[in-house]
Amino acid sequence: MKLYLHVLPRILLAAGVLAAALAGAEAPALQAQEGRLTDPAPDLPRGTYLPPNWLADDQFLRWPYPAGDVAYQDLDGARIKALVDQVTAISRKSRADGNQYWGRIAGTEYERMTNEWTAAEFRRIGLEQVRIQEFDLPPQWFPTSWEVTAAGGGRTVPIATAFPLFNSVGTSGTVSLEPVWVGMGTAADFADRSVKGKAAVLYGFPNPGGRGNTALTLGALRRAEDAGAAAILLIVGFPGNVVNQPQGGGTTPPARVPVLMLGDQDGRAIRELIERKESPAVRLRLDVETRTGLKTANVWGVLPGTMHSNAQSPRVGDPATDENIAVMAHADAFFEGAMDNASGMATLVALAEHYAKVPRAGRRRTMTFFTTAAHHSPSGEQAGISWVHNNMQAMFAKTALLINLEHTAQVATYLVGEAFITSNHVSARRWYVGGSDRLREIVLKTFTEYGIALYSRPEGRPGGELSRVFTDAPSFHIIDHTVYHTDMDTLAAVPAYGLEQSARAFAKIIDQVNTVDMRELRGGPVSTTR
Repeated sequence: MKLYLHVLPRILLAAGVLAAALAGAEAPALQAQEGRLTDPAPDLPRGTYLPPNWLADDQFLRWPYPAGDVAYQDLDGARIKALVDQVTAISRKSRADGNQYWGRIAGTEYERMTNEWTAAEFRRIGLEQVRIQEFDLPPQWFPTSWEVTAAGGGRTVPIATAFPLFNSVGTSGTVSLEPVWVGMGTAADFADRSVKGKAAVLYGFPNPGGRGNTALTLGALRRAEDAGAAAILLIVGFPGNVVNQPQGGGTTPPARVPVLMLGDQDGRAIRELIERKESPAVRLRLDVETRTGLKTANVWGVLPGTMHSNAQSPRVGDPATDENIAVMAHADAFFEGAMDNASGMATLVALAEHYAKVPRAGRRRTMTFFTTAAHHSPSGEQAGISWVHNNMQAMFAKTALLINLEHTAQVATYLVGEAFITSNHVSARRWYVGGSDRLREIVLKTFTEYGIALYSRPEGRPGGELSRVFTDAPSFHIIDHTVYHTDMDTLAAVPAYGLEQSARAFAKIIDQVNTVDMRELRGGPVSTTR
């Protein structure tokens, strides 16, 4: 998946992270929890890590809903968030079962549980043609066990946040290496340091969030490898001690040596051992294996329409239309994956339930709801979204609208000084609309009516799951992305109001699209100005 850099707001983010990285001694980290706007800030020494104060759902600013919204009142934020909790519970079970590599990972029993949950929800709602469509996965990389400790000056520090970068090679048992600090890993950082046979310790500023960082985008891994490093430790620049898996989906190892991500506090502990010249050593072990014979699956459900494609009003007894509205969401996730992508999964179920309550005679077009598999893992051309693109062109030829539900709501977050600061409003989203100017007008006007904040420019090419199928039908999505691919992506980061706001906007867009002839919705590329 392509990483989209929204640079300007991240300059301040990077500055805040750098301040945190260079701060002095700190007290033990406090636990993040839901709070209130009136909670006083703790009086802590400068340089102390202040955990996020995730606000309760009733603390969020709300945008007045437009006239006619009464039709969408069943799309309730608390209800949708309860569905998010059900999906993330599967990830939490994965962790509770003792998996270090945990989440709704493609090919695991937890992905299967997610698919079974989706199919059960589709059947409960009353969708037709519900099916779990299995695929064979190509060989999959799996880290099975790992451990990292740092020692020096007579003390040993466990590095609890160590997490292998996707497709990293493993070690041959436990190795002990001298750590060498090489900053951001630029050519200048390597100029006067030797990392040959040692552990290169790098620092990466998030850009724009957990999905990527500067060490990856600036080629630091290649430089460390070319300089002969025996292992690479990459610190993610979020304040605190965040567990991070920035990559996923590829098949090429990031380097020919082991690469592990570290949280900021753990990385600082290693850096301080280096600074004190206490003969520091890093002991690390990473066991990985390749698993074959695994299965993944998409899940499908259908609500038939009843009108001819050229009808102007519902007529009982009309044969089902051959035109279609398609709504999709990917199902797999690293860690809890509340925003990425339990938010999309829950919104998919909520929209399906909303339209299942509409009398069949009132549905102009058939609605196809489906999940896609192995978004974060290599799946080849005949699984997941690639299979949909390669095999569903007959459906797409009659699809008036395709909606990708991906990361639909997140708390707006900021890095200020030495703290990761949350807020009482929903974050702006990156966005894409593909099709005619008429479709673009409908989508953007509705987003404005529902107060959905957007980046000032759309994506030139959509990221996420839509990137594989955006040319197949008129389509749109919104995506939020600060805390994804980290263990901060929990239920607290997904505001109920944001889920409700986006779900109602999606429904209103669908209803407006259903009043427009399909030929008016299709078109060439839209302009990139609003």
